[in-house]
Amino acid sequence: MLSVLGNRGNYAYVCARVKAKKTFLISKDDYPKLLLMDLNEIGRFLGETQYKVEMTELATRYEGVNLIELGTSKNLARVFTDILGYSKGELQEMLERYLMRWDIWNIKTVLRGKYCGATAEDIREDIVAAGRFDEEDINVLISLDGVEDVLRELKKGEGLTIPDTILADYQESKNLAPIEDYLDKLYYGRILACIRCRSTAERMFKQFLRKEVDATNLMTLMKLKKHRITLDHPENYFIDGGDELDMRTLMELGRAESMDQVVSDLANYSFYPDIKDALEEMKQTGSLTPVSLAMQRHLLQSSEKFSHLYPLSVLPIMDYMLRKKKEVDNIRIIARCKESALEPDQIKKLLVM
Repeated sequence: MLSVLGNRGNYAYVCARVKAKKTFLISKDDYPKLLLMDLNEIGRFLGETQYKVEMTELATRYEGVNLIELGTSKNLARVFTDILGYSKGELQEMLERYLMRWDIWNIKTVLRGKYCGATAEDIREDIVAAGRFDEEDINVLISLDGVEDVLRELKKGEGLTIPDTILADYQESKNLAPIEDYLDKLYYGRILACIRCRSTAERMFKQFLRKEVDATNLMTLMKLKKHRITLDHPENYFIDGGDELDMRTLMELGRAESMDQVVSDLANYSFYPDIKDALEEMKQTGSLTPVSLAMQRHLLQSSEKFSHLYPLSVLPIMDYMLRKKKEVDNIRIIARCKESALEPDQIKKLLVM
C-alpha cells in the first residue's frame, strides 16, 4: 500500500531531473547514422553519450554485441535506480512498484536460463538490475542449480511464493509458461492495486498501465488464434485489469471463427487506428511482429500525451522510463541485426521510436 503518512512525494524535483535526463536520449536523427555503422562504430558512438561510463568499464572484458548489450543494460539499471533513489514518499513507492517489472523480467530470465541449461554468463547478458533485486541478489539466483532451486530461494528470501497449482502445472508439463504467466499477473495486480487514483494524474497513470495489460492480452489472443487454441479457461491465459479488453471481451473475441473476424472486431477499439496497417500486414505475411511493434508505438504515443497534460506528476517520469527502455531496446536490436548482416531497411522496420 502507499504511504499513509501524507507524504505525496517530491514530484517537482524528480520531474525536473528527469526532464534534464530526457535531453540525453538519442535523437531520431541519430538512428539513420547508427543503421549505417558497424558494431565497433556503434560502440564508439555510445562511448561518447550517456552510456560512456558503462562502455568504458566493460570495454576491457567485452566487445561487439556483448559490449553493447551489457553496456546499455547496465546504464538502464543505473539510471532507473538513481531516479528511484532521489524520489520520496508515495512517488517513490509507486515507482518502486512500477520498477518491479524488472524483478519479474530478471526472475523469468534466470528461470529460462536454468530451464535451457544456459551458462551463468549467458544469463547475465540479459539481466537488468533496475528493480529491488540488485546484481548481488540476482547472482545468487544465477548460482543455483535448477528451476526448483530458484523458486525455493525466491520463496525464502522475498516471500514470492508460486501457488501449488502453478507448480503442479509446471512439473506435469515441464513448461515454464504457467509460472511466467503467474509472475506477470502478480506484477500487474500489485502495481494496479497500489495506485489510489486520488488525482487525475494518478487515474491516467493507472489507465496507462491498464492499456499495457490490453496490449499484452491482445498479443496473447492473437497467438492463441494463430495456433487455433480454444479459450475454455481465459484466466489461464489473460491478465485481469485491462482498460478496454476485459475478460468477457477477450472471451468474445476468442470465439471468433477466424483471425480475419478478430481483426474486423478490433475496429471497435480506440487502439485500432494505430495498428490497422500492421493488422493488414499480418494478414498478408502471417507474422505477429508488426502488430506487436505497432502496439508498442501506440503505448509510447499515449504516455507522451499523458505526460504533457500533467507535467508535475508521475506521468512524465513514467514516460521517460518508457522512452529510455525503448532506446536501449532499439540499440540492442540494431546491434544484433548488424551481427546477423541484415540490411538497414530491414532493421528499421523492427525499431520503435
